[in-house]
This record gives sequence, C-alpha cells and structure tokens, in this order.
Amino acid sequence: MSWIQKWKSKYVKVNPKNPNGLGVCDRSGFVFNHKDLVKQMEWRGNNLVWTGLMVGPPFLDKPSEQNRPPIVKDDPKTLKNPRLPKDYISPDSNPAPNNKELTFKLNKVRWN
Repeated sequence: MSWIQKWKSKYVKVNPKNPNGLGVCDRSGFVFNHKDLVKQMEWRGNNLVWTGLMVGPPFLDKPSEQNRPPIVKDDPKTLKNPRLPKDYISPDSNPAPNNKELTFKLNKVRWN
C-alpha cells in the first residue's frame, strides 16, 4: 500500500478491500480514480462529440452553445404568378427626357 502514497492526491479515494485503477486528467495532470474521469464533450454541428480528453470532474468544461449552428428560419413562400404594380406617373409631373433628346440638346450647345 506504500506505492499508493506516491499517487495519492485529494481527488483519489482508495478502498483497500476493493481497489480501483488510477488515471491522470488530460487537462490538469492530477491523478483521479479512473472511474471518476469523464469524457470532455463539445458541440460540432447539432451533435455533442467527444474531444478525446478524459478529465476530472472539477476540470470539466460545459460545452459552449456558440459552437452550434444558428437556427435559421425558412425562406418565405414564393408567389406562383406574381403581378408587379406599374410605376405611377402623375400627369402634372415633368417627365425626364430620353437619351435622344439629351444628346440633341448637348450637341446644340457650343463648347468653347
């Protein structure tokens, strides 16, 4: 039983009648009972995935929700036969001249 003192830490509980294996926490390096080590999980997509780390309970990180994909609403339904309104032109407004009228006026101007 003297060899256990080398590995004994505040996280290890040894039962001499029913000894358990020991394991090292991948995050802290402290020794724990192997049965107490927990798989470290993280979000990847919509699933929790094991990172491959076995950590002691005090050093276990809660998986961060910000690694999950955002919830996106569906696109609005499209109209099958849309009818767009035509632009209203007031009879009292001054219509804009077309390109032919503009080029004619510019050609008449004397540029010195």
